[in-house]
Amino acid sequence: DNQVAIVTGAGRGIGQAIAVGFAEAGADVVIGARTLSELEQTAEAVKKAGRRAVIVKTDILKAEDRKALIDAAINEFGRLDILVNNAGGWPPKPALHTSPEEFENAISFNVTSALAMTQLAVPHMLKTIENNNTSSGSVLNISSIAGTEPSACFAAYGTAKSALSFLSKELAQDFA
Repeated sequence: DNQVAIVTGAGRGIGQAIAVGFAEAGADVVIGARTLSELEQTAEAVKKAGRRAVIVKTDILKAEDRKALIDAAINEFGRLDILVNNAGGWPPKPALHTSPEEFENAISFNVTSALAMTQLAVPHMLKTIENNNTSSGSVLNISSIAGTEPSACFAAYGTAKSALSFLSKELAQDFA
């Protein structure tokens, strides 16, 4: 109740469901994705759940867009309790046809962006904890079974999601 969550990749699918789920549980949400019309649909569903949604058109690979998500939460709600790093993905492609640049882009899209968002969000979560006498903030990184179960054509995506899962464990050690 009355917490503020940022959800990346919130225009459709898992991200949209997470944003609406948080609203149904009583949170206001800041939602980011690349497609404005999809964000508007998510915002409408959040409003139907009785909570507020702030739309921020976001390319998670752009530093200024990541910062805009954080700024929107603080400027609109004055706090940040939850970050959901959901934006990600990568198309399947045989390993021998995956260029090093494509591989690096998959890592950047799925892992580096989550680290960068976390680095921006956690200081504000700590301020929320201090200013509101709450006990915790939460960072949720949405990974995939592709990061634990090898499969043909998923060298880039599977490796990225495996790295994201491990990054989550590393961050937990830092923030414990």
